[in-house]
Amino acid sequence: MARTVAEKLEQQGHARMIVTPELAPLAEHFARTVESGADRGALCVMRNGAVLLDIQGGAARPGAPWAPDTLACCFSVTKGVISLLAHHMVASDDIALDTPVASVWPEFAAGGKDAITLLDVLTHRAGLAVVSGAVAEGDLYDWGTMVRHLERSTPEASLFGTPAYHNMTYGHLLGETLRRAAGARSLPELLMERLFEPLGADFRIGLSESEQARSARLTQADPKALFEALDDAPESLFARSMAFFDRHEDFNSPRWRGAVIGSGSGHATARALATVYGQFIWDNAIIPPDRQRDLSKLHGATPKDPILGIPISFGQGIELNGPPDLDFGPNRKAIGHWGAGGAQAFCDPDLGLSFGYVTGHMSDRMGSSSRARRLVHILYECLDRA
Repeated sequence: MARTVAEKLEQQGHARMIVTPELAPLAEHFARTVESGADRGALCVMRNGAVLLDIQGGAARPGAPWAPDTLACCFSVTKGVISLLAHHMVASDDIALDTPVASVWPEFAAGGKDAITLLDVLTHRAGLAVVSGAVAEGDLYDWGTMVRHLERSTPEASLFGTPAYHNMTYGHLLGETLRRAAGARSLPELLMERLFEPLGADFRIGLSESEQARSARLTQADPKALFEALDDAPESLFARSMAFFDRHEDFNSPRWRGAVIGSGSGHATARALATVYGQFIWDNAIIPPDRQRDLSKLHGATPKDPILGIPISFGQGIELNGPPDLDFGPNRKAIGHWGAGGAQAFCDPDLGLSFGYVTGHMSDRMGSSSRARRLVHILYECLDRA
């Protein structure tokens, strides 16, 4: 059966399929979903660094099949990747969890933010899910502009010190802190040096022209729905957290793909996501066991996040398992991150398992998409049978 799935996808123009016998039913389900037109994308499952499944299906772009090196936007899954960089730097003594952000980024101290620490940022307790000054449409795409917004802002009183999902500010807030602590020129250079090159992970942020050329084109059932929803309640915290966007964004523009938005513009292969998220749990990972244990501890939970409106439990820069909204399988100790549109990555410490999924057809659901949840469910059914 495993060979049949691989051959079927390869006949459609896809190459380098890996399907171990135990995960053949998962591969069959993915192939059927692609064949029906309900999905196109890539899926990878790894165990302790070994690839159990790595498959792609459907068109990446008109006339081009999804390839092993097709990059797809993984949206907020990017947050977990930036968080891994933070833990690597903590383990390397480049910065500490109790380090005040302003000690490495002095301009950040304005507006009563001098006591906010790296841990506050990682646990979404900085009160900066929105900014206090006026913003312009499109500010999100310029790193310097977003940094200045954060420097001038005072924390939102209703959010300060409590967990609230830092929807679009997390990447600039954490990324600028880490960049300054490391003395790096840019966040992409720091990520490449510390994570992507050592891990051999095909993850990119701030894409070059050649990287944009191998990126998947995203489609949505209703491209206008997201930004039209902001007009319904423009003063809501969610709308304010999204106010920096270009309202015409379809997530395929060169501006989006080329921007360094650590909260959401990361592009990756499914294998890159499985590789990076495996570092949170694997032996001989890029971060040591004590960091792995500590980062997965509960640091705050909300039954209805004030930004997204779904239950979220936060570790240190990652989300804790919370089906059905954040569905990382049956093991409550699993950790990961959801991405808008349906992308998802997680890891299961008891099984040494990591999972990466990217899609070209975006879901409009907050939290784990129905397609991602089904993939996770079938994955564990396969493992239970093995």
